[in-house]
Amino acid sequence: MDEEDISSKISVNLLDETVCLDGEDLTEFCFYPSSSERQNHVYWDVVQYPIPPGANLADVKTSIRAALDQLGLYSCETIFAYGDRMSHSKDDLRNSRILHLPQGELAVDLLFRANPWSPLNFIVIPRPDTKSELHRVLKGLQSRHNNIFLVNPKVHDGPFVFDSGQSIVDCTEGLDGGKPIIGGIRMGDETPVIKDSRSLVSLFESVSKGPGRTAFVFWDVAKYSTPTKSNVIPVGTGIREALQRLGHHGCVEILALGAEKVTLRRDADYFEEARIIRIPQGLYAKAWQLFLRLNPGPLMIIPTLDPTFLRSLQRKGRYDLLSVKPPVDEGTPQDVKFLHNAHLILGCTDGFYEGKKIGRGRREIKDIQDFSKPITFEKGATGKFVFVFWNLEDFPFPPGLTPDAIYKGIESTFLASGYELGNMLIWAYVDDEEGSWGGDFLTNKTWESSIYFLPGGGDKSARRDRMLHDILLWIVDLEPIRADLVIVSNEANIIADKEFSSTLGVLAQMPKNVIVETGSSFFQC
Repeated sequence: MDEEDISSKISVNLLDETVCLDGEDLTEFCFYPSSSERQNHVYWDVVQYPIPPGANLADVKTSIRAALDQLGLYSCETIFAYGDRMSHSKDDLRNSRILHLPQGELAVDLLFRANPWSPLNFIVIPRPDTKSELHRVLKGLQSRHNNIFLVNPKVHDGPFVFDSGQSIVDCTEGLDGGKPIIGGIRMGDETPVIKDSRSLVSLFESVSKGPGRTAFVFWDVAKYSTPTKSNVIPVGTGIREALQRLGHHGCVEILALGAEKVTLRRDADYFEEARIIRIPQGLYAKAWQLFLRLNPGPLMIIPTLDPTFLRSLQRKGRYDLLSVKPPVDEGTPQDVKFLHNAHLILGCTDGFYEGKKIGRGRREIKDIQDFSKPITFEKGATGKFVFVFWNLEDFPFPPGLTPDAIYKGIESTFLASGYELGNMLIWAYVDDEEGSWGGDFLTNKTWESSIYFLPGGGDKSARRDRMLHDILLWIVDLEPIRADLVIVSNEANIIADKEFSSTLGVLAQMPKNVIVETGSSFFQC
């Protein structure tokens, strides 16, 4: 396939080399600990999956530790058990170092323990329903760089999953339903050997049939940074970390194009360990063909293609295409280490990811629709933020007003009340089955103001749960921005909800200004 064939199918707007976007700086981020070094937090719903009365808790604890070791999670573990139906005594639980929280709320505790600077390994027992609020919370935590492991007892043939470490491992899944993904590599996957077109087709088709989205990296090793046994493993780690920082938490397949010509056969083991797939140079065009046809996920190209060729790839939104233009000092000793570092890779990346333009390590900031991804702020954002969480079931907006008019009315009330208002965002929680603010307001944002309508479920408790969970996700994203948290809801209902009210009490002890308002004070029309 030649350049003309490719250009008819895929495109991305190539950024002018003089352009430097405002927005999120992708190159400034914490260097998170590896999965093996992160703390392990085990959350067990003993109502959904009880511990049998005859089970030896010490053996259960030993099995969990053995499973974590097999998964490569070597740090210490903390086990929390939720639910008031326990057949073991408090002493037995304490002696086994299992913390029983009969009145605790699992999702809230997960969110409270999330740390933006040091992500964790969260192990949840049993696997929640994919349509549940807990599953939504776990996806939000994964997007914030925490590892999520779900134990699914339904795939176990024996009476009790925790009889052995191996049975736990066999039942452990990722959020996408496949085996867990650690550092962009799915557990149990072997590095395929690609010798011809048939084996390359098999790779792409197996990826496309698997769960979740898979990112591909086309790395032309003949043009940039010949891999060696000493650098190929850190290169694989650096590239995968860069894609994770962008928000891709699925598998990453790195194709080293032409590697068989510039590397020694005896180095094949190092490529296998790094899960970098050596591809004969003659299959480059075939790899493009397969990617364009199957579109399995994002594509990163190293080094960048010829600018004229890239300009011909002009259909924004159809593909996530990322082009890495290495530093100009190619050939120097520093050149070898460039691909070891995610922040250096991102600093030289242009293209689009999930509809957002990326240029020179900066990502365009667009409207924040919900909390499925981290809330990001422009570098150097000034002025105090006001974040409003509004329960529309308790206090509906006046009929006949547009979202922009509603935003303006709320803003005016805050200013008149003496708020220091630099930026304001509003999330309004609606009944997603009934009510005038559902429908298109949930799916199609056509207004300019930063007001967002989110489904809260069909009953008041579900709506308060989602609002509370989103507030805690907001807390994870917020540091170090100064902010007021304003909750517009029925105060009596909040007080009656012990989990909600106690959580607000904890938040009030943080350097945040927590205010509960009634909706009647905002609109006098």
